Amino acid sequence: MGKKVNSKRKNIIIDDKIPTKDQLIVDYIKDQLEEKMQASAMDINVFCKDGYVHMSGMVDVLAEKKFAEKVALRIPGVRKIENKITIAMDSNFNDKHIEKEVLDKLQDSFSEPPGIGAKVERGVVNLMGHVNTLKSCHDAMDLASKVRGVKDVVNNINIDTYGKYTDEAIRNKILQEYSKSPLDYRDITRRVSKGEVTLSGALDNYQDIELAKEIATGIEGVVKIRNHIRIREQ
Repeated sequence: MGKKVNSKRKNIIIDDKIPTKDQLIVDYIKDQLEEKMQASAMDINVFCKDGYVHMSGMVDVLAEKKFAEKVALRIPGVRKIENKITIAMDSNFNDKHIEKEVLDKLQDSFSEPPGIGAKVERGVVNLMGHVNTLKSCHDAMDLASKVRGVKDVVNNINIDTYGKYTDEAIRNKILQEYSKSPLDYRDITRRVSKGEVTLSGALDNYQDIELAKEIATGIEGVVKIRNHIRIREQ
């Protein structure tokens, strides 16, 4: 996201004092933002008090705002995020321009034409229509959030496979898909109630935790994921 930054930000300890836990959290967040977002992170400000992180500043698109929060949430010691990052507005982009670009992205990115429409009002995208999986719904929201001028994305997409499978069938299908993946899934517990999946247990890293969630969202009949998987203690 953005141009590559060649010079790495220097961490500064003021007056040779040992930094506080909050200062270390801020430093770690800023390092991670620079590494993962490069130039897009330059205008993001971070403040932390007792593990509560406040993020402000400006980014180009909604996807960057959401990604910055996701990065910060992964830092040990962070208890909660208040994300006040704003989206840069382009006066040349009105709602009609945004709507067209969202629809074009949806059309170009799905292998089959999605049954998804979009309406935009004051930069807020309302997605409507029908898909087969929660993953397709999430993919559509992610695509819309990458369009310049989008302030927020509202999801009103229906999942057509809801109610077509029993909770037990969904639970077994998730296990089947996990067994095909590189995940060490033995410690993952899967609870399903009316198509809503709760994942718990432990995995080795955040990448595996995200993969476990992504696999579950691709199962037909799943309408919601609660991901309570934690990082396994070494």
